[in-house]
Amino acid sequence: MKQDHTSRLENSLQLDTTPPHPPTILVVEDNIALNQLLSDLLTTEGYRVVRAHHGVEALEALRVHSPDLVLSDVVMPHMDGYTLLSKIRDDPRFLHLPVILLTGYGSAEDHRRALEWGVEGYLSKPLDDRNVLETVRHALRRRMMTENAIRRRVDNVRNQILGLIQHEFRTPLTLIMGYAEFIQDSLVDEANHHELRQSVNAILEGSRRLHHLVESFLLLAHLSRETLPEDEIFPLDPTALWRECLANLRESLNSTSLQVRIVEPQDPVIVYGVMELLREALTRLLDNAIRYRRPESRWVELSTSVKPGYVGWTIRDEGIGIPLELLAQITDPFVRSQPTSSAGRGAGLSLTLVRRIAELHGGHLQVESRPGEGSTFTLWVADRDV
Repeated sequence: MKQDHTSRLENSLQLDTTPPHPPTILVVEDNIALNQLLSDLLTTEGYRVVRAHHGVEALEALRVHSPDLVLSDVVMPHMDGYTLLSKIRDDPRFLHLPVILLTGYGSAEDHRRALEWGVEGYLSKPLDDRNVLETVRHALRRRMMTENAIRRRVDNVRNQILGLIQHEFRTPLTLIMGYAEFIQDSLVDEANHHELRQSVNAILEGSRRLHHLVESFLLLAHLSRETLPEDEIFPLDPTALWRECLANLRESLNSTSLQVRIVEPQDPVIVYGVMELLREALTRLLDNAIRYRRPESRWVELSTSVKPGYVGWTIRDEGIGIPLELLAQITDPFVRSQPTSSAGRGAGLSLTLVRRIAELHGGHLQVESRPGEGSTFTLWVADRDV
């Protein structure tokens, strides 16, 4: 019985990866006889076939039928195969739609051009039936693997967001509502001013956390689809930018015993970038150093680093450090430096934002850390002069 149950489970898992219907293939070929031959060949193999005789018809068929694969001639009237491919790739709905090109011109240049345009396969005429079917099966198999991978990533992000909402959004909301109800009741009971002040402070803290989370999400979404606008890139003084970040966080620093020292570079350094984004990244790095300090922490050091091809901002601290098992993934979304449910911890987005800002500037984020001793972060950007 146990074996039967296992077999049924394995069969059900296998069925999950099977398409709910036969794959639909769009055949685009102006030669009527070849179009019919290809359609018959694919239909015999169990595929659903939609036919078009040039690119204009193919675009309409794409809209109506949403095929799983396109098999297209290159030389056609009205719209050739490369123009059709370009229009397919311009449509976000068909970004991962596999396209196999057919042509009577099989030169190396044709193959190179086809690959540059992102085709899945390239078949030279005259066509061999077995080669056509093998190429089609391979393309459909790759499409299914890609879709499954995307689905798994979407599910993973969804689960992370659900977990984040559960712990990071619900906690401050519960605090806000609880203390607001306390104040409401206190207005009737005439509670003392000290308790009211504590309640208001708790509401403000919860509100600030929610605001910070929302702003982080919005900025991360913005950075995930944008490149740096050239008209916002200017020469910057790295040390001056550190000073601005320090001024922005002066109130937070005043509530600690940390001393922040800025190390001036020996020679003048100029870096090119978007000031608002770099300032945001550096402020988050400094804010992390403040948040993740130890009771014994006494200083934070800010400096400018230079290496061939790159200029960087370096921040060293005596904080709690990052465990080795988290160091490699610390810049991934929703990963915290410490596996804790402490209300003071963030959602694990700051370092993701810093890394993304570095990447937009042609650089990267370098992290070195020892638990219980401190961390060193360097935000590298590409040297525009190089």
